[in-house]
Amino acid sequence: MMLQAENVSKTFRSGNRDLTVLKDIDFRMNDGETCAVIGPSGSGKTTLLGLCAGLDRPTTGRVRLKDVLLNDQSEDALARMRNELTGFVFQTFRLLPSLTALENVMVPAELCGSDNARNRARALLTEVGLEDRVHHYPAQLSGGEQQRVAIARAFINQPRIVFADEPTGNLDEETGAHILDLLFDLNRNEGTTLMLVTHDHELTRRVQRIVKLKNGQITNAQPSTVNH
Repeated sequence: MMLQAENVSKTFRSGNRDLTVLKDIDFRMNDGETCAVIGPSGSGKTTLLGLCAGLDRPTTGRVRLKDVLLNDQSEDALARMRNELTGFVFQTFRLLPSLTALENVMVPAELCGSDNARNRARALLTEVGLEDRVHHYPAQLSGGEQQRVAIARAFINQPRIVFADEPTGNLDEETGAHILDLLFDLNRNEGTTLMLVTHDHELTRRVQRIVKLKNGQITNAQPSTVNH
């Protein structure tokens, strides 16, 4: 088992009242599995991903990532765990504007003290088709190219699990389809577990498990009818 959420709820304070975003969430993912979290806006998809990735803590319940109970970890321990165990792909790319594509990809590996960061980063950029753009800055890259850099960065530390939050949300349909192909190809080549948040119901045909959220609760968690 790679990921387990047990009776997870998340409540935020909004003005003078409590707003429950997630309620009694239970699901698990196996090592190497692909999963899409779907549901309408405001259903709690991104909040769930953040809790599973250790970016936030549940109000109640427990989240276990591999052998680590996230609830029990300090902020420093969570940061180390995220850098060593996980990779992230965000809708807004989140590249550092002052660094080149190569340097952006290298950052997580350098934080881990890797002595092979540059070679690994260059190989990943080649794998996503950016071998001729390694010394370009984010402002010199298209949206699709920036997201390819972000995907390469997500895999730099050979993570056990990658979390992707609407990875094609800022891209046109054709570019988004290419980005998804790259993400799934890298995920398969690296043997990584993949958890995606998406509005794209077509994407659910490419994953092994679907988690449907509505009003902060799981309405369906089942294997996909089509596995790739």
